[in-house]
Amino acid sequence: KMSESGKWSEEKFSEERTKLGAEVTQNLLKLGPTFIKVGQLFSTRIDIVPKEYIEQLKNLQDNVPAFSGDLSVEIIERELGKPIDEIFDTFNRESLAAASLGQVHVATKGDKTFAVKIQRQYLRELFDVDLGQLRQLAVFADALDLTSEGGLMDRNTQRDWVSIYEENKRLLYEEIDYQNELKNAKLFRDNFDTPQFKHIKVPDVYEDMTTDKVITMEFCPGIKITDRESIIAAGGDPADMARKSAQAFLEQLCRHGFFHCDPHPGNIACEIGPNGESKIIFYDFGMMDSFGQTERKGLVDFFFALYYDADVKDACDALEQLGMLRPDVDRVAIEKVGKDFIDRFQETLNIDGEWEDSLSPEERKRLNRQKRSELGEEFLSLNEDSPFLFPPTWTFVFRAFFSLDGIGKSLDPKYDLTKITLPYLKELLDLKDGNAFKTSLLRLGKRVGLRPIDINQFVTQPRNTAKVEDIAQRLEQGDFKLRVRALEVERMMDRSKIVQKNIFHSVLSCACLNTGILLLSVGKGPVASKYALRAIFGTAFFIGAKVPLGMRELKKLDEYNAKYLSKK
Repeated sequence: KMSESGKWSEEKFSEERTKLGAEVTQNLLKLGPTFIKVGQLFSTRIDIVPKEYIEQLKNLQDNVPAFSGDLSVEIIERELGKPIDEIFDTFNRESLAAASLGQVHVATKGDKTFAVKIQRQYLRELFDVDLGQLRQLAVFADALDLTSEGGLMDRNTQRDWVSIYEENKRLLYEEIDYQNELKNAKLFRDNFDTPQFKHIKVPDVYEDMTTDKVITMEFCPGIKITDRESIIAAGGDPADMARKSAQAFLEQLCRHGFFHCDPHPGNIACEIGPNGESKIIFYDFGMMDSFGQTERKGLVDFFFALYYDADVKDACDALEQLGMLRPDVDRVAIEKVGKDFIDRFQETLNIDGEWEDSLSPEERKRLNRQKRSELGEEFLSLNEDSPFLFPPTWTFVFRAFFSLDGIGKSLDPKYDLTKITLPYLKELLDLKDGNAFKTSLLRLGKRVGLRPIDINQFVTQPRNTAKVEDIAQRLEQGDFKLRVRALEVERMMDRSKIVQKNIFHSVLSCACLNTGILLLSVGKGPVASKYALRAIFGTAFFIGAKVPLGMRELKKLDEYNAKYLSKK
């Protein structure tokens, strides 16, 4: 299966990828529940993971090896304190689905059909081991200060990896508490109990048949959310399902502040009615999280600033409110770079163009060079200040966005979460300033200059003018000292420090080397002994070894500055 050039053919390449994907999947299964969760996340990323890997990783969603039905019965009887025959009329010992943390069996009692989820044995003990290892990795990441410009760990962003680990740990331990899942399911169902979201279905839960390790729910079968062919065959519209799933998550974030952290395809299904009406069924409410009114308002404000107002100052204010932007940084460079981003975002949104991640690698490189030439000084300032933060609360928000984006792209090739957000924002007017009428008035006032802040500026203008005049006079008299930040001088100082350090190491190394040679030639006594000479020559070698490292550091700094300051 080789092409004429001697390279693998497409068929051979695909076959080898499938084998590798299967091997990775099996290794994740062997590593246990924590690592299976990682595989579940990547199984939805059809835009960044090759399809051969996706097909294998999908097995982690609901095809994890099951434990025996007899063990399930034993756990149920131990947890509920009754024989299985007294609890249910029938109990299917063959599992319906198995996941990383437990498995589901179908049971009946009277005219009701239940889905009974049983937790795997010794799960807490496995978590203690796996999470202990992951904590060491988080500590290691913090110690190394892993950063890479333009990537996941961009130097513009400060992250506390141990805090992110603690957030993950908290939610994972909550997920294996089925009493907590019961409360989450009830709250989630109540939140969507509105006519607007009648297409969202949440199974009923039965408190009298639920413990920490067993939860009994209404049996709600459906079509897997990513099974596009089956949805079409049942008369459903995959594009409509993609849009509804995205809007449901935006509703959770912006209005409820209580959201599903693990919306992978194994936890979402759809139900197609006789008239083609579709419903989305959510399962597994163990991993849920929430944030308060301040964060919700900040998120809505950011969306409005980005989509409707195209106002970079409001966007930065919202990011600061969300805890993603440090309040003590110089926002001039941030707002200039942000304005460029918002302008390009609005242009793409309005002309229905291509987003940058859809462009060819060559086109992306061309755009990056253009942005660096236009905003080089600002990029350097951002990299120096590290203005952005990564709050642990948002770890699972981003993870859920990744999962939903992958689901949407598998349902609709033209899926674009960014454009789905735009019409949905019209329904959030009441969240921006308390009610929709107030928001509409403020937006109108902003356009015509009749907002309360505009009226206040008009009234206080004479006083402000007098204050400016007073400051100008005091500047002339020398009462104030003007401080100016010169980025060019800062870069020269950084370079000079490296050069001076290299010169110092060179001189010190040469001095030690000369001393050793002198003592070797004419020295006498203990100072010229074999051990003393070894120490002197060793010191000379150790210090001298720092010189090429310093030269490499200097070269990297020059290349980094040239990349942003080039005007070509």
